[in-house]
Amino acid sequence: MAQVLLDHNMPPAIARGLHEVISFDGHAAHALRDKFPTNIEDIAYFDKLGSAGNWIVISKDLQNARKKAEKAAILRNRIVAFYLAPALQKMVISQQAAAILWHWDSILQQRKLVERGLFQLPENKGRFRQL
Repeated sequence: MAQVLLDHNMPPAIARGLHEVISFDGHAAHALRDKFPTNIEDIAYFDKLGSAGNWIVISKDLQNARKKAEKAAILRNRIVAFYLAPALQKMVISQQAAAILWHWDSILQQRKLVERGLFQLPENKGRFRQL
């Protein structure tokens, strides 16, 4: 089953709400602050997730997708990361949560199709764009 981590720039309420919805199918969602110390570095938590298995990360931090060390850590640790599109980042929390839920089945399918990767989560019903 999939494990989802929403990083520090995502509201923990989205992680907790997502968990309530996806746990019926055996999946789990966590806010980063509920899983690791609040001062943990991105690369450190990517490394910890990599040793724990089937992780999906959801973030607003598109800069991680562009930083060589962070991108390498995601790929090295077999994480599939989804970054909210800029237009989606500007939406209110309920719309961000709705978009994640709308794409949930596709997120799971992408996790099954690829061992690792970075993708942009669109604000509409479009496809993921590889980063």
